[in-house]
Order: sequence, then C-alpha cells, then structure tokens
Amino acid sequence: MSGPPNTTKTVSRRRFLKVGVAGSAALALGGALAWQTRGYEVPAAVSSRLRALSPKEYLIAKAVAARVLRRDADDLPMPEELHVAEYIDGMVARLDEANRTDLKRLLHVLEHVLPWSAAKPSRFTRLDGAGKDAVLASMMSSSVGLLRGAFEALKSLCVMAYFRDARTWGAIGYDGPLLNRPVEGWARLRVRERR
Repeated sequence: MSGPPNTTKTVSRRRFLKVGVAGSAALALGGALAWQTRGYEVPAAVSSRLRALSPKEYLIAKAVAARVLRRDADDLPMPEELHVAEYIDGMVARLDEANRTDLKRLLHVLEHVLPWSAAKPSRFTRLDGAGKDAVLASMMSSSVGLLRGAFEALKSLCVMAYFRDARTWGAIGYDGPLLNRPVEGWARLRVRERR
C-alpha cells in the first residue's frame, strides 16, 4: 500500500533567491516612496484652497519663494504674509495642461534631484537657507540652458506673485496703476493708512 501522493513542491535555491531579491527590492522601493512623500503637511485651510499644486508642491514653491524674495528692508512684507505660494498655485492652475505638468515635475526635480547635484544630499525643503541658495545658484549659473530657464521660470512666478500686492510697489518705485488712482497716489495713500 502506498500513501497519498506527495503534493508539496520543492523550491529550488535559485527560485528562492529570485523571490527573495524581488521581494526585498519591492520593500525597498516602497520604503523609498514612503520616505519621499512624508513630511509635507499643510494646514487644512490652505490645502482646501489649493487648485493645482499638491501640498508637497505647495511647500516646495513656498520654500523657493522664501529664498528668491528675501527682503532687503524690514518695511517690506514677507512672502508668506502675501500668500505668494498660494498665488503661484492659482497661476499654475491657469496654465495649459502640458505647462502645468512640466512645472509640477520641475518642483519635484528641485526637491529631490537638484540638491544632490549641488552636493547637498537632502530634500530642498529640508535644507537651511544657505543650502537652498546654493541649489538655486547652481540652477541659475548652470551650463545647461534648460536648468537656467527653469530657474528663470520659478523666479518669474515668485516675482509676479509678490509684486502684485500694493504693499511692495514702493520698493520698485512703482506708484500703482493709473486706473482709479487716488489724487495723492497709491504710495502716499498707503503711508497715510499705516499711521
């Protein structure tokens, strides 16, 4: 008499190693993706107003604006006071899909790739001010025209978002639009309102 047939399969050492390596690679990739997407929390009130940027992209834009728009004088408002990153989000929402996709990709490249090329092995948003400046300076002076153009695009978005506010006009000698201009001018009106 013979017993029931043996239905257990034996796994070869080679197959075991292949499955083990594939599983390890999948776990490592999953861990890397989780690490890349954590730490990007924004207040719910801000998150609910975002139209084009994810919270992560919003925080990258906010970090860029903070460095590009450093104040020379204490009487100028901070970029955060003027909600520059939120305004950038609105501008990005008005772009056509191809340009919007390119800009969002640029923000991710700036966050994760460009710090390494500037010898700053960290996320852009985690660097200190000098580290962020080094990354942006490397873009600005790059021998690669695409990177220089990318820097100019980010700088232009920041400048447009910042200088849209009348509180910044005096710094560039602009006294506001002619349409509906107060008799004393916009700059004098703002000085009088501060008193």
